[in-house]
Amino acid sequence: DSSAEDVFTLPVYFSSDWLNEFWDTLDVDDYRFVYAGPKGSWSPFHADIFRSFSWSVNICGRKKWLLFPPGQEDALRDRYGALPYDVTSPSLLDARLYPRRQDCGPPLEVTQEAGEMLFVPSGWHHQVHNLDDTISINHNWVNGFNLAHMWHFLQQELRAVQEEVIMRSCSGINFEEFYHFLKVIAERRLLVLGEGTAGGSAGAELGFQQAAFDVGRIAEVLASVVEHPDFQRVDTSMFSPQPRELLQQLKEAV
Repeated sequence: DSSAEDVFTLPVYFSSDWLNEFWDTLDVDDYRFVYAGPKGSWSPFHADIFRSFSWSVNICGRKKWLLFPPGQEDALRDRYGALPYDVTSPSLLDARLYPRRQDCGPPLEVTQEAGEMLFVPSGWHHQVHNLDDTISINHNWVNGFNLAHMWHFLQQELRAVQEEVIMRSCSGINFEEFYHFLKVIAERRLLVLGEGTAGGSAGAELGFQQAAFDVGRIAEVLASVVEHPDFQRVDTSMFSPQPRELLQQLKEAV
C-alpha cells in the first residue's frame, strides 16, 4: 500500500507535475507507471498522452529508443493519413504507400542502460524496443512549460472529430474536464500566493516564484479556453467559480 514517494524520490527537475497532482486530488487514477517487458518486446510508434512530457528510468535491462522531433511524424503518414505502427517496417520503403517518407530525417536513436533516465519532450513521437528483459518506472506530466501544447492538442482532437464524447475516448479528456484540471491547479497555486504554504505533487514544496509562474501560464491558456467557440457551448452554469471569474482572479494575482 506504499505510495510512489515511499518507493523512490522524484527528481527535483520533474517535481512540477500538474497532471499527477490533479489526478491525486481525484484519488482515482494517475500517470505513473511501472513497465515490465521481456527481451524483444516493443511499444509501437506514438506520442505521449495529452502531448505531455515523460521520463523513464530503467531499473534493469536496456531499451532502444527511436525518437522523432515534432512535425517529423507527418512525413511518415501513409497516403491515407495514418501513422505507421512500426517505423522499422520495410513497408515504409514503399513510396506509393508512404509518399513523403523521404522527407523525414533519421530518428534520434538512444540506447538506455540500467540505472539511466531518459526525458521525452512534448510532442516527440517515439518507438521503444526492449533489448533485454526490462523493468522501468515512467511518469507522464504536464506543467506550465507545456500546458499550451496540451491545450493545442485538445483543440486538434476536437477539430478532427467534432464530437465531444468521441474526443474524450480519443484524448482521455474533454473541454469541461480540461477546465476542471486548470481550476484545481490554479486554486492550489493561488493558495500559495495568498498564504505562502502548499505542496505540489508528490509532496514537493512550491516556492512563491514557481506558483506565480504557474498562475501566469494558467491565465494565458484559460484566456484562450474561455474564448473558444466550442467551450462557449459547454454548460458552465454549475461551475464554481465561473471560468471568467477564475480568469480574473488569476490576472489579479499576477
